[in-house]
Amino acid sequence: MLAESPEPISDFASDPILKLMVAHSVKDVAHVLGMDPERFFYVVQRAQDGSYYKTFTIPKKKGGVRVISAPKKGLGIAQTRLATILNKHYRPKPFVQGYVKKQSFLTNAKLHERQKWVLNLDIKDFYPSITFPRVRGLFMSKLFGFNDRVATILARITTTKDGLPQGARTSPTIANLIAYTLDRNLVALATRHRLTYSRYADDITFSSSRREVPADLVRGWEPQFGNRELDLGSDLLNSFKDSGFAINTAKTRIAFSYERQEVTGLVVNRSANVWRKDISRMRMVLHSARAHGAEKAAQVWIGKEGTADKFWLFVSGWLSYFAQVRGKDDPVVTKLCKLAIISGLKGIEWIEKGADMVREFDVFLSHASEDKARARRLKDKLESVGVRVFFDETSITWGDSIVEKINHGLLKSSFFMPFLSENFTSKGWTNKELNSAIAMNANRKGRILPIKDEGFSVEDNYPLLNETLYQVWPKVGEDEFLGKIADAILLKIQFDHESHPDLG
Repeated sequence: MLAESPEPISDFASDPILKLMVAHSVKDVAHVLGMDPERFFYVVQRAQDGSYYKTFTIPKKKGGVRVISAPKKGLGIAQTRLATILNKHYRPKPFVQGYVKKQSFLTNAKLHERQKWVLNLDIKDFYPSITFPRVRGLFMSKLFGFNDRVATILARITTTKDGLPQGARTSPTIANLIAYTLDRNLVALATRHRLTYSRYADDITFSSSRREVPADLVRGWEPQFGNRELDLGSDLLNSFKDSGFAINTAKTRIAFSYERQEVTGLVVNRSANVWRKDISRMRMVLHSARAHGAEKAAQVWIGKEGTADKFWLFVSGWLSYFAQVRGKDDPVVTKLCKLAIISGLKGIEWIEKGADMVREFDVFLSHASEDKARARRLKDKLESVGVRVFFDETSITWGDSIVEKINHGLLKSSFFMPFLSENFTSKGWTNKELNSAIAMNANRKGRILPIKDEGFSVEDNYPLLNETLYQVWPKVGEDEFLGKIADAILLKIQFDHESHPDLG
């Protein structure tokens, strides 16, 4: 069953789609794609036999390899230009998350966070099952309306060995268009039962905030816990059958809130996150490079064909993946970046910057020199319980650049603790430190922990901090107050570590 478009074709006179609608020959199509007609004819004749593709494999994250068929120059240019034309008219629905601008494996996973259950399905042989006749039929459908000759030409340059090639620029959009009927059927099923539905390429996910699993989707499973064999509902099975696709039963899984729920490689029980074992594994990878060198580490983690260059590409790819999910300034990511640099990775600017962001201090203690006696007592109390404190008289030594050390301390501290007083207000240095801390922590709530002197007005002096809860340094009961502050900051540090654990 061919895909039908939810969107009409544009009617601009200069639209390449319209030019393809009135085209009748290889020469016409070549002109629309900006190709030399004779060379394009040769490409069309040879595109199906695989001679215009370079085939290679890349390792999958969970083992095995993925076969990539990358088009060679002439065919690649034609596919790239056709992909641009197709994408101009393709208007994906929100549930289509794969190969769509501003969508990713991460946005897909976030749709299914904190659900009672998550059902994962996989389309069997997704690209290979989208054959030459199906692609030709798509181009002849009312979505495009091309004549049979033009549809045949376009199908020839976008398929090889009777399937979509993994590696062609046109394949993702064509696959999404062909899968439209399947999406439509499954969305109707999801809407009927108030479920969340999304598709990322061949990965399909249903989830729900309700405990009940509709029988239209899954009639039952055995055993009740652990690895289950699912009895899928007839409506679900018919949706696939009617759309010309099949389910890969080996990758069908339902997981409940008390189990690990996974969507496009991320754990979604709470907020979408990477697997703990992946971060732990990367630590082992980097340790092996540091201990034995990248060449030997490559042999272990990549295989016999591994080289130092391939090893660092492997590492940087994983670091990019972690950074995309958790953020480049995430403490776990920055620590891994630093380990990578220590282990020998060079020349990747964002990783070098990430390594430089590793926190060395728990607290930056900012104060005026007139208040140093009290600030020193606070510093001593914090350090007595194991808190790492940036304190000027111990963190800046003879010969150091004061400006560089202050900036370093601000960047490397998890929390900024200013002691606000009339003395603090009158000093240039302390105000610069406070302003820098506010700017650095604009998107990191709860990082500025003010303490004020009794009688000092935060509202009058620092209105930006007026809505921030602060502590008041008392005139009596100082020991009890210092103990209270130390306990509170320890809890914050512990919570911070739990929110960004080293193992995910």
